[in-house]
Amino acid sequence: MKLSSGLGLAAVGLCCAGVATMLGSFGCSSSGSGSSGGSSSGGGSGGDTCSSPGVQCTVQPSPPSGGAGSGKQHNYAVHTLYLGDTDRTGVTNPDAWKSYGYNLDNLVTTKTSTDVCTLAAGAAKTTQVDGNGGIDNSFGENILPIVITTAGSDAAARINTSIQSGSFTVMTVINGFDDTGAKTNATGLTGVLLAGGSYAAAHDGGAPSWDTNTHWPIVPTLIAGCTPAAGCGGTNPDPIGAATIKFPSAYQANGTFVNGSPASLSLNLSIGGQSLTVNISSALITFDPKQPGAVTNGTIAGTIVASDLVNQLQGVAGSISTSLCSGSAFNSIAQQILQAADIIIDSSGNVSNTAGTACNGISIGIGFEGTEIAIPVAADIEGPQTPKPSPCDGGTD
Repeated sequence: MKLSSGLGLAAVGLCCAGVATMLGSFGCSSSGSGSSGGSSSGGGSGGDTCSSPGVQCTVQPSPPSGGAGSGKQHNYAVHTLYLGDTDRTGVTNPDAWKSYGYNLDNLVTTKTSTDVCTLAAGAAKTTQVDGNGGIDNSFGENILPIVITTAGSDAAARINTSIQSGSFTVMTVINGFDDTGAKTNATGLTGVLLAGGSYAAAHDGGAPSWDTNTHWPIVPTLIAGCTPAAGCGGTNPDPIGAATIKFPSAYQANGTFVNGSPASLSLNLSIGGQSLTVNISSALITFDPKQPGAVTNGTIAGTIVASDLVNQLQGVAGSISTSLCSGSAFNSIAQQILQAADIIIDSSGNVSNTAGTACNGISIGIGFEGTEIAIPVAADIEGPQTPKPSPCDGGTD
């Protein structure tokens, strides 16, 4: 996909590949769907925590005490993304980002809070403001406006048009999930995450039918021993068994799927023929059953190292606009990205937020809807892919 229609996705890290093997609790507790409302007003100098009296934090559901999975296997492909410029009905709202994501740091932060990491030089104090119930989503609050300014106000809408026409998707293959709509509680679920390449390219421009007859091409990047440039060496493995992003401890709580324990993952996205790697730490994915064959209220949350995002985006910036091929033009955007850091990631991928330490991570929260398609097989894995030349090198997008 072109970065002009996919920058938001790239920054999110979600787009093509997903969010994987992801988290348990960040220290707050919740029940039900894990999207409890609550105060985001926070105290001034000290700020509120999830344990402060009267404060409810938006956190993922805790594991249930027991219950057996459905025994069924499903492959849900992302059909629609919500990047934070609209609510889940598609209505434009500048504050929609406040409802996407989870509280990652056990804090409810306002612009006057001082018990948080130190913002980058030149960053406004509003950069650290949390969403509803302490939701951490600097991407929606601070990065998405850059995307809209750079790629156009309809950038998010074009991303979804691109997905639905078959340019890419993200697939979660889950064992044991009950999508009937029952308020199921079950432990012992497992699954994997796979990146979907261009369905349209593999089917002569045809759009996917979005049903269990749809076999989506799989990008080799998230399969052990495979690369986009070389494929899988001519012998494609079982994509589920060889997936590098796994959910070994997933569960279903009151109907909501939670991928399980914290993990870091690398996503490799094809943007304008260029490969963009987006590294997410402590990533979390949740969703609810909508009806048999579909999931809703999907949420992807996590944190990206700000400097890493800048480095990765620099390689594909020309696919947004050739004007970004010049160092000075890109540097302006790079500075804004660095100033969006609102949280801390250490060298082991652990996420925290401590006063006196420089913020180096950008929190992310996005929403999605998914549709069940065919269980992937070895024949679905794409062969070697030749990247297109960068527009900055005289190529075209």
